[in-house]
Amino acid sequence: MIDAGERVAPTGEGVSLGGLETTVGFLLRLAQVAVFKDLLAALKPFDLRVTDLSVLLVIEATPGLHQRAIGDVLRIQRPNLVTIIDQLEARRLVRRGPVADDRRAYALRLTSEGEALLREAKVAHAEHGRKVLDALGDLEPERMLAALERIAAL
Repeated sequence: MIDAGERVAPTGEGVSLGGLETTVGFLLRLAQVAVFKDLLAALKPFDLRVTDLSVLLVIEATPGLHQRAIGDVLRIQRPNLVTIIDQLEARRLVRRGPVADDRRAYALRLTSEGEALLREAKVAHAEHGRKVLDALGDLEPERMLAALERIAAL
């Protein structure tokens, strides 16, 4: 466990970070790398990337959502999202369906295979989430999440 006054910086004997170790952006980046590394390991048995899981969770929560809306909410550029959806569809985890009022748009739904895989992946995701929260020690998760939301809105 890290004490509140203790600083964490990458190892590198004799390397000065020039003050980066006290900047919010740098420490957020180190935290993001650590969180993603752990999450990638948790998702590896399911052959899912972090973006795949995010897309599947949004589709599960909002079946029939337009592909474009998923890209908007997750901030994924259209060409990248098309590739992600193509891969998930090839694995038979999602299916595209027509949208009645817009023939150019696709509505997305999980397949039964997608629902089953996501059910298992959510267990691993929850375990990962507990590890991240444990790393916070006695910091209140709600306050940290609120602060991160404010930063994300910049």
